Amino acid sequence: MEKKLLYLRVKEEIERSINEGELKPGDKLPSEPELAKKYEVSRPTLREALKMLQREKVLISKNGVGTYVNNRPDFIINPLSKLQSVGQMIKNEGYIESELDIKIYTREPEEDWRKQLQIDEDEKVVILERSRTANGKKVAFYYNIFPQSLVAGHFEGEFSGAIFDFLKSKMGINIAYAITEICALSSSEEMDQNAVKVLGNEILLLKQLHFDEEDRPVFYSLDYLKNSVFKFFIKRE
Repeated sequence: MEKKLLYLRVKEEIERSINEGELKPGDKLPSEPELAKKYEVSRPTLREALKMLQREKVLISKNGVGTYVNNRPDFIINPLSKLQSVGQMIKNEGYIESELDIKIYTREPEEDWRKQLQIDEDEKVVILERSRTANGKKVAFYYNIFPQSLVAGHFEGEFSGAIFDFLKSKMGINIAYAITEICALSSSEEMDQNAVKVLGNEILLLKQLHFDEEDRPVFYSLDYLKNSVFKFFIKRE
């Protein structure tokens, strides 16, 4: 446990140095002995931290040369045909992702949600609302909407992490695919305007209905993404 705590601490310290501009894209990291001395850890512990950052594409290793802060692209790019969480899309491009302003609450569903999720007239929904950041800047804001009967007792207390991972590990539900609609924002929709307050006016809205492996709808989501950050594409034939 001590080793795990140590290498996670080192990982977070390196991420902080990148976020604060002490280490910039393209910079070469000091040598392993120097870093181990700086963070007061053994070299094996340091290497665990570096490996995690390399897997997340925050750092890149050049054989025989050293370890560098990855040069990130200007955009977070993802094919529309590939279903990934927003957090994973951010990590794939070498950014450090985190989440903010997490809220979980129950309310009456809108009629469209009721139809999409195929829930009874008297059933409520549980909403997971939160923002995502890339290197400390808010780039996404979304609502994950679940039938109350499905998630009752599962969202008690704090929540963090990828919703796909949570559903699989905690509830045994594997999301197989999603039906996605790309929409314009509406000035009359309260949720749309809440997203504008968080992210600004230039937003992509993805309305997505997620299904399990037996084609059952599991949750509906409203994903608001900064248009200046996210770029989606699809091959058309």
